Amino acid sequence: MKKFVMMIFIIAIMSGCATSADTESDVVYPSIDYQVNKLEPKPYIVEIEEETVALEEPWTETQNGLHNHPNGVSFISAKVKDGKKGKMIKKFAVAYNSQGEKLSRTELVDEVEVIETTPTIYADGQPVQPDAYYTSSRITRYGYDCYGCNYQNERGNTAAGIQIGNNEVRQKDGSWKTGITYEGYYIIATSQSIPMCTIVEISNHSIEGRGIKKGVPFKAIVLDRGGAITGSKIDLFVGSESDPAVSMGSKRTVDVKILDLNSRYKSGGMFNCGV
Repeated sequence: MKKFVMMIFIIAIMSGCATSADTESDVVYPSIDYQVNKLEPKPYIVEIEEETVALEEPWTETQNGLHNHPNGVSFISAKVKDGKKGKMIKKFAVAYNSQGEKLSRTELVDEVEVIETTPTIYADGQPVQPDAYYTSSRITRYGYDCYGCNYQNERGNTAAGIQIGNNEVRQKDGSWKTGITYEGYYIIATSQSIPMCTIVEISNHSIEGRGIKKGVPFKAIVLDRGGAITGSKIDLFVGSESDPAVSMGSKRTVDVKILDLNSRYKSGGMFNCGV
């Protein structure tokens, strides 16, 4: 009987211990519930900077036969494209600290951009226009009394309708002025490729006389034509065929630059150029 009671007592104690252990195993931990209201500032900031470096100036190229204009003249050359100065754009990564102080500047060599310089291009086959130019294949001289010219009383006419004479030329106001110029311009005959009343500058020549000096550029106006004046040839009015005052020199070619294009008109029964 005593043994039976003792066993019941021991079982009861063990049951109590198990219950206590199970109760103590249910531990409740506090939850972490808070927010970071303020972020720490970054230790540095990186910005990208650009630096532009100019390259060489445009050079000049002549590309004859490659840019023919539909209204062009075979021997007339002009600028067909403006050159552009190139540039190199470099990029740098620049680091600053939180106080705005520069820490470093590093070139980004893989991000360099190069825009190459392009040339200024001139070509033949261009229209007659200001700044166009050509080299005359030959320059000659003629007078009012040239073979085949119609003249009377030492006065004749030009294809433009402006009268010329022996060392005199009719001006816009109808008056006659001594010399061989019209409104200050020497008179030339060209082919029909060059419009009437076009003003040109003639250079690289050996002409001398009547105010023209050898090698010094002078301005002239297109007022005449001629049966033998074809292509780029030029005939310079010198007054009279027999007048030795103007010497052509030994050089037979000249450089011609187009300065201006002007209209031809008729007023008061007279033809003139709008110069």
